[in-house]
Amino acid sequence: MKNNSTLNLNTVDYPFETLVQRAKANPPKLILDPDFQRKYKWDKEGWARASKFIESCLMRIPLPSCYFAETKDGSHLVIDGVQRITTVLKFFNNEFALEEMSAFPDLEGKKFSELGAYRAELESTTIRCVILRRENPDELVTEIFARLNKGSVSLSDQEIRHALYPGAFDKLLSELAENKIIKDFGLGKEGKGKGKRDARESEELVLRFFAFFESPETYEGNLSKFLDKYMKTASSYSGDKLEKLKKDFNTALSACLIAFDEDEVFADISRDRRRQGVVYYDLLMTTLGRIKHSVIKKKREAIRSAFIDLCKSDSFKKSTAGGLQRKSSVNKRNSDWNKKLQGAIRD
Repeated sequence: MKNNSTLNLNTVDYPFETLVQRAKANPPKLILDPDFQRKYKWDKEGWARASKFIESCLMRIPLPSCYFAETKDGSHLVIDGVQRITTVLKFFNNEFALEEMSAFPDLEGKKFSELGAYRAELESTTIRCVILRRENPDELVTEIFARLNKGSVSLSDQEIRHALYPGAFDKLLSELAENKIIKDFGLGKEGKGKGKRDARESEELVLRFFAFFESPETYEGNLSKFLDKYMKTASSYSGDKLEKLKKDFNTALSACLIAFDEDEVFADISRDRRRQGVVYYDLLMTTLGRIKHSVIKKKREAIRSAFIDLCKSDSFKKSTAGGLQRKSSVNKRNSDWNKKLQGAIRD
């Protein structure tokens, strides 16, 4: 029996010429997505590093393997090797001239079109490409993303989800994450908190709402896997379902801004120094989002008082003291808040 931790993969030694053709195909068969991959960095201080890579290729020095993930349509998503492959693409496209050459000094200052016989040498240079087949469980591919990025600039969980589940739902997350409240979440007044917020962090905040709003019963205590599972399911949504999700999000956010001022929403308003937190965001978005705006306007002060009581309670403080995302802690916070909220809107 096959162990579900064993990768289903195959390896191909692709010539550079083939990689370039696959990347330039329409639609591309080799995807170097700048939205989730680290931006190209080998041109920060001139082209010396890129040139050294090209020279190493001409010297036939063995190259580290690249890793691709096979998508549903059979194309390959580059998950490791983007800098190397991008360098080849740029050089073949005459975007830079070689510099600081040592083994091939006669090629100093030359672009790809000026290499003469060396052009064919480079075109036929191969690089081992490890392809993770589409049959692999998504969580296993996610694990490979994480492992390949250890020791460099690690990809965040949301960057990995963005890579694995592109499409209309992913675009919806990006669109809704542009809302100023979400974009500046946790930054404090005037956006000075911790510096500029990463776009994927904002998208994950939107994703949290959808997952907890639609599927709270499936939460088992592992937030990352919970969001992975919802993202996978939602990646097949289209049309009316996506419009409903968009409406639900905007309705919930508007509801929160009726009950709380913009500079205090998603924060503990019982304190003088207020800081936004995902605990408050999860509670308020998923509950106020189900209540009519007219009711929230009428019961605004009662709702605010109930929220202050919650934040001051020992039970709530205990649920946020440690193991913040434990299933028992999440359920306890939800239960306590729902009781107080229902009491506030009934009175």
